[in-house]
Amino acid sequence: MAQFKTRARALDLLGRQQIAGIPTAINELIKNAHDAYADKFDIDFFRKDNLLVLRDDGLGMTKEEFETRWLTIGTESKFANRKTLLPPIDNSKTARPVMGEKGIGRLAIASIGKQVLILTKANKRKEDHNIVGVFINWELFELPGINLEDITIPILEFDNFPDENDINDMKSEISLSLKNLLKNDIISKDDFFKISSSIDSFKINPRELNNKQVGDFDLLNEKGGTFFYIAPVNETLIFDIEGGEKGGEATKIEKMLIGFHNTMTPDHPVPIIDISFRDYRSDDDTYYNLIDKEQFFTPQEFAIADHHFEGTFDEFGQFKGLINIYGEQKFDNHIINWNGNNFRETDCGPFKINFVYIHGDLRSSKVDSENWAVLSAKTNKFGALYIYKDNIRILPYGDIDYDFLNIEKNRSKRASTYFFSHRRMFGVIEINNLQNFKLTEKAGREGFIENKAYRQFQDILRNFMIQLASDFFDEKSKNPQSEFYNQKKQELSSIYSALERRDKLAKGKKEKFLEDLDNFFKNLTSKKFENEVNNILDETRKNFNSIIYIKDIDESNQKIIDYEFDSRKKLSDYKKKVSISNPKGFTISKNNRIDFDTYLSEFQLLENGLFKIASNSLDNLVDEFTSKLNLEISKRKRLEQAVEFISVEAKKTNTKKKNETNEVVNDVSKKIKELTSELMLDLDNQIRMVKDKFKHLGTNNVDDFDLVEQRKSMEEEIELISNRNTFVMDRIIRQFESFYIEKSDEGEIITNDQISDALAEELDELRERVQADIELSQLGLAVGVLHHEFGSTIRSIRGSLKDLKAWSDVNEKLEGVYKNIKVNFEHLDGYLNLFTPLNRRLNRKREDISLMEIKAFLIDLFKSRMERHNIQFKHTNGFANEKLFGFRSTFYPVFVNLIDNAIYWLNHSDVDQKTIRLHADESGIYISNNGLEIPIQDRERIFDLGFSRKAHGRGMGLNISKEVLNAENYNISNVISKEGSTVTFKIERIKSENNE
Repeated sequence: MAQFKTRARALDLLGRQQIAGIPTAINELIKNAHDAYADKFDIDFFRKDNLLVLRDDGLGMTKEEFETRWLTIGTESKFANRKTLLPPIDNSKTARPVMGEKGIGRLAIASIGKQVLILTKANKRKEDHNIVGVFINWELFELPGINLEDITIPILEFDNFPDENDINDMKSEISLSLKNLLKNDIISKDDFFKISSSIDSFKINPRELNNKQVGDFDLLNEKGGTFFYIAPVNETLIFDIEGGEKGGEATKIEKMLIGFHNTMTPDHPVPIIDISFRDYRSDDDTYYNLIDKEQFFTPQEFAIADHHFEGTFDEFGQFKGLINIYGEQKFDNHIINWNGNNFRETDCGPFKINFVYIHGDLRSSKVDSENWAVLSAKTNKFGALYIYKDNIRILPYGDIDYDFLNIEKNRSKRASTYFFSHRRMFGVIEINNLQNFKLTEKAGREGFIENKAYRQFQDILRNFMIQLASDFFDEKSKNPQSEFYNQKKQELSSIYSALERRDKLAKGKKEKFLEDLDNFFKNLTSKKFENEVNNILDETRKNFNSIIYIKDIDESNQKIIDYEFDSRKKLSDYKKKVSISNPKGFTISKNNRIDFDTYLSEFQLLENGLFKIASNSLDNLVDEFTSKLNLEISKRKRLEQAVEFISVEAKKTNTKKKNETNEVVNDVSKKIKELTSELMLDLDNQIRMVKDKFKHLGTNNVDDFDLVEQRKSMEEEIELISNRNTFVMDRIIRQFESFYIEKSDEGEIITNDQISDALAEELDELRERVQADIELSQLGLAVGVLHHEFGSTIRSIRGSLKDLKAWSDVNEKLEGVYKNIKVNFEHLDGYLNLFTPLNRRLNRKREDISLMEIKAFLIDLFKSRMERHNIQFKHTNGFANEKLFGFRSTFYPVFVNLIDNAIYWLNHSDVDQKTIRLHADESGIYISNNGLEIPIQDRERIFDLGFSRKAHGRGMGLNISKEVLNAENYNISNVISKEGSTVTFKIERIKSENNE
């Protein structure tokens, strides 16, 4: 009797060649882990070793189950019959629907790499089981002329996690079988040497590797799961991870694995499996997390999108649900019919849909610009409709390039009719195994089999998208649904255009303002102002010197007056040139406002100092030369000329502003008059067009003439223009009604633009404060958790320190060790206790602290960094002789923060000899360095919470240092730098009023 024989290549055809690629294969293995009731699935790619490790913490397999299920081809692994029982389930968890039904997952491994080591341990069985190890070389299955029964699969059991020797035993077994195949002339010598070389190259120590890997996975201590070690990995994996040239698009790994569960819709089901993918690109244990959940859509983003569509398709394919346009107009129980099955029950069954849409043009979107930018980037990368079966994603639905509803194809024909676009929408179609069992996946996971159920499913959704666009987004339609959309879209577009024009004008002004502010501080630091003023005075002295050769006394007198006038004008012009006007017509941030306030203070110092001294110097010059030349200049004439100069300048400035004001008013008035005339002309033309229709009407000769209908139509045409005109003119009136000019009791003129600027600045400041508060809240929560988790540990360390103290008292060698541990522990404890009053300063006391002890601590902490950056750390005799009184954990963190900052800024400077110097005297302690100088405008606000010039700095260190020092009656400030330094901080005791 003849029998079928199975070639080994059948597995290759069913597995590797059926799977679309590595991401799909990994997706299949995750589904298998889901069916094994795993909670976690971790993937680690070690590029250096070309090794991919996949681990789950599921129920695992016994040796018998592995042989009868995993190594048996067909679908029996998930279905019961007389010979095969269903796989075990975890009764402690909610029952899971079976996702992997075709046995493709196990064969898909061959598409990932040539060889796989499988370690699995059964968990939650009636009895304990050992770890089962299996080694498979997939190259054997690609060879022609070899049958399945000719291939040996080594399978061993281990009491402990196997090591390299255990793996070598399995490799030896398969190598021996290879020799038999060669001996029996079943394989060629070339194939023998090629496969033997692959087997020899598989050098893995699972025990050692698992100890190093991130994640809590173990096959011992009553735990179970399945681990796959695949090497060498197919070279296409790197391309799947890194993607092609288009940086804005998702890579294949991202497309396949991000969104495995639905996590985007509000109230989404809790994800069953937590998936991680770590890419180790070097051998220093650092990795890239490829499945960053923040990259995918969040429920918060889902909620803020422009339009929302949610509902159910019943068993007849009819949709009923909620349509929400711009978050303002809701249409409950909206119905969309489908007659593709003549209103008979469908094969595909009922299903749900829930998706949102965001406009590709910001001017048409209600989403703010920041969130719109984030959402647009995400929709460009991941936007589409995803299909989830029992909350597990069905591939490839959701890929942007898989347009199974012809959304992009239709849109390319006529965008005005086919409103929707893949790259502008995201959401879910939800099906389940119970009601939609006829929607069956293809063997290679390339979508559903195109049977009757799928064709109905597809047709229902295509009809839905077309009808939805027609009902709500047709620009030419006059139905109530689309009318609201068109009106709101136009309103948003108008507001956007107005804001865009305003922002464009404001942007130029703001950039000029900030540039002037920056130049002011640069010129102030470089002493340019002083040099320019001195140049004016030098030029005046030269002019005065030229008068010596003039014989006529009256001419000499006049020349001195003229030169004085000219010099004063130059000084005045220069003062105006370097002055900066208040910001008008744009808002500035809190930091920019502080910069401007600093400018005002510095400019006031210039006026009272440099410019006042220059004016006095000019007076002295006049006195000097009138005395030298024996001239008598009328003081009255000089005064008259000075007043005349001031008057002319004041009139010139005010006349210029008056003309600018009148120009603006006239321009606005002209635009309003032109607009209102145009509006009235539009209305008049519309009325004429309506009246012109009378000549085409013959009411006496037409039996079916409907007077009411005709009148209503004509009224609507006129009212449409009339309502538009009144709306526009009402907006203009409201703008001018809000125009505000008032004089305060002090005589100051207040206008509404000052009020708006103040409110806008306050809003910007509040936004910054809210963001800072959120970050601090998160930090506070984290510190709270940290304190709770470390509470018992800290108590244990304190107890051990007491024990160690007893030993150090009788052993001098231990005394230094005890002090070092005690100081370091109090340093750590002090940092933690800065954020919480709990257990504050427990078992501590105030004491005299030698400053040299602090320096020794700082050397221990920063020695390697200072050596790496070639920084000298010096102190003076004054520092060596001084002490502080208080808690060590109060002062140590302050010094740590100051030295850490000094190292950072020294490293960013180009000074040759980088130096940190410590000094002290009776007034306080000085910490100096010669790194980058602190800008004038920053000298006070460096202590403000949230202010930092460091890249990614949080601006907390100096603020916290100041607060903890103040609490101990000390203060820290930025003072004039010591000689040879550019930055100096001073710590000093705060004097009480009685002692001042």
